[in-house]
Amino acid sequence: MAFKSPHVSLVSFSVEIGAADTTNVMQIETDLHLNTRHPSYDAAAVERLVRDAQAYLAGNAGQVTRIRLVSTRGGQT
Repeated sequence: MAFKSPHVSLVSFSVEIGAADTTNVMQIETDLHLNTRHPSYDAAAVERLVRDAQAYLAGNAGQVTRIRLVSTRGGQT
């Protein structure tokens, strides 16, 4: 099942290898600011994206064990 949610521009998959384990990671790129101090931070939109990602993770736990959100927006406060 493909992941769909507002503000998502790209979804990719990677594998992280550690000394003790291997983790399947789904990376979600978003146009939202994820820095809570940024003036354009939209808490409701970020919360929705997190809920959608958690629901996807729950339904695909055998394939994905971790989700990473990455903002494509620049800017610091």
